[in-house]
Amino acid sequence: MRKRELERFKKMLLDMKAELEKDWEHFEEENLSKSLRDQVGQVSSFTTHPADMGSVTDEQERAFLLAGHEKEILNAIERALKRIEDGTYGKCVMCGAPISIERLKAIPYAEYCIECQEKIEMEELIEER
Repeated sequence: MRKRELERFKKMLLDMKAELEKDWEHFEEENLSKSLRDQVGQVSSFTTHPADMGSVTDEQERAFLLAGHEKEILNAIERALKRIEDGTYGKCVMCGAPISIERLKAIPYAEYCIECQEKIEMEELIEER
């Protein structure tokens, strides 16, 4: 991969990282620092309507799932930046084959070529059954 392309991917990854870190800080402020009473808006932590508690719990669960996914992407971005530094960016970590530029443009933190990614996904499907 040419140096110019590598710099473009590095900038893309750094921008993504900054955005995700900002989102993570917002998530922590909104979800981790507030008590359940603050989130429900009740004087007491005991609500008189079970639907209120269910809605808050459901929203919290969704927020934590999304935050977990964002944290995984943030970790993948960190690994991609490390691969840029050590000269292995753009190579599949499983087989060593080049990852297509089109794939990296779509997912700049991609660790696997399409073939290996498909193998991993097939194995996950088989394990789920």
